[in-house]
Amino acid sequence: MPNLMQTGIEGLDRILRGGFQYHNSIILKGAPGCGKTTLGMQIIRNGAVQFGEPGIIVLFEQFPQQLYRDVEAYGWNIRELEEQGRLRVIFTEPEQVFTSDKIADPPLVAAIHDATMEIGARRILVDSVSHILQATSEGRESRDLLLRFINRLKSIGLTPIMTAEAEPREGAIGVEEYLADCVLLLASEGSAGRSFPLRQIAVRKTRGQDHLRGRHMFRITGNGVEVFPRMIAERGNGSRPGEEAKSLARVSSGVNGLDSILGGGYTRGTSTIVAGMPGAFKTTLGMQFAIGGGEIGERGLVVTFGESPEFLTRVMEEKGLRIRDRLGDGTLRIWPVAPGGMPMEELLFRLEKEMEAGTVSRLFVDSLNDIERSIENPAHYKDIISAFPALCERHGVTALFTQKMDEFSGNVPLASIRYASIFDGIIYLGTIEIESAVHKVISVLKMRGGDYSSDLREITCGAKGLEVRDKFVGLSGVLSGNAQGQYKKTVEDLFQPLYFVRDFIDILAQTEMEPEQRSQILGNLQNEANRLVQKLEAHFDIRSAGEQKKTP
Repeated sequence: MPNLMQTGIEGLDRILRGGFQYHNSIILKGAPGCGKTTLGMQIIRNGAVQFGEPGIIVLFEQFPQQLYRDVEAYGWNIRELEEQGRLRVIFTEPEQVFTSDKIADPPLVAAIHDATMEIGARRILVDSVSHILQATSEGRESRDLLLRFINRLKSIGLTPIMTAEAEPREGAIGVEEYLADCVLLLASEGSAGRSFPLRQIAVRKTRGQDHLRGRHMFRITGNGVEVFPRMIAERGNGSRPGEEAKSLARVSSGVNGLDSILGGGYTRGTSTIVAGMPGAFKTTLGMQFAIGGGEIGERGLVVTFGESPEFLTRVMEEKGLRIRDRLGDGTLRIWPVAPGGMPMEELLFRLEKEMEAGTVSRLFVDSLNDIERSIENPAHYKDIISAFPALCERHGVTALFTQKMDEFSGNVPLASIRYASIFDGIIYLGTIEIESAVHKVISVLKMRGGDYSSDLREITCGAKGLEVRDKFVGLSGVLSGNAQGQYKKTVEDLFQPLYFVRDFIDILAQTEMEPEQRSQILGNLQNEANRLVQKLEAHFDIRSAGEQKKTP
């Protein structure tokens, strides 16, 4: 890999495959307010602070006092760097680029040369070259002047970084872009329903190096510019870097009875959609999975949209999940994200950093619907959402994503679940009515890498969270929510007293016994008969003969 000039902005260096080529001329171009100057200042400042490369800042319209004041908002002390000989600020006018002497350097170039010799500068920011171009007449003169200026900076030993204003006519390309070796385009757009402007950066060209193509999100924060590269949905092998592939390794669901129908649990590194109507235990299933690895040291991370960690914790604690214990020992973290409050590229970038650091083994995201609402352009839904399971697979992280469904087709269930082809597993949670009572149903519709069971089972929530229970034997149409037939479990409950009655009758008929013992058995027989009557009355919603006589 060639020796590259790092910007110190992690996301931007990733886009540039490590940084800029030394001595390449770089243009940062965009409309007013898009962050050009801030980005350029940050690259110069990072060079001096992080990489031992002193820098020069050339200003044409902003006084140094304004610069010192503005960058203090990011915690940057430019005065201190100047005093230490790691930075030099030159305030000048565009006319200082001109000279009538064909041998001597123009005044500005001479000043830059002297500063370079004094502090050993390696980088320079010129804010902006548009002022230089506007100070000349149109045509060949401006082009030649700028080209001589850029080449002279390179010959001094500097890597020139220059800001430039975007052309008023959309799609137009300025002369500075033809002359520069690398061009970065910055844009900032307001958006309804967002608390921040939508900022994007794209590399138009880079000579002598590769880069990550496309538009990438960035934000200006209290620490300066943060760039979030567009994530590419490249699959891995299901293992963490440095580990052998674990294609058959199992991760427990944390739900009693679910692992058995999953064939031992989720396959490590897979991503599963938990889909269903509201109130079907989707969030509870995900939370139980996230905390399920705490006892064996597996760390869970929960990304929740619109719900505060305090509220989510309280609700889950009421369902028997020991969320506070896991938050306390550090095996669980909750990231709250306001819907539309963060670009999904940023979320992916932050998740990748966590996974690279090995601080997350289980991921639960609630929900895919909120991810969609946070994506500005619907045409990008599939690309961005598919990056989530790809990221998890590359780092061996097992993940669950909930998806709220507005409707469900029992005949073609997978057709009702968006992005089913992208994810490794699909679990459906729903509700059905059986004999005037509402039951919750769970079914595994798809699971890559596992010998799963497609049985339809009941799922309940008790004092210790969720539990997968019996099959819905004897019923059809369960997935569609329109169950038909006789639920075998209900029939078995009705028959149980009959079995006791039959056994007591056999005992009375075949055994000689004392009157007291016979009386006790007859009492038991009467109790079981009454129990059967009560069950039948409740099942068929009828009143006993005694109650009917009381009715006028």
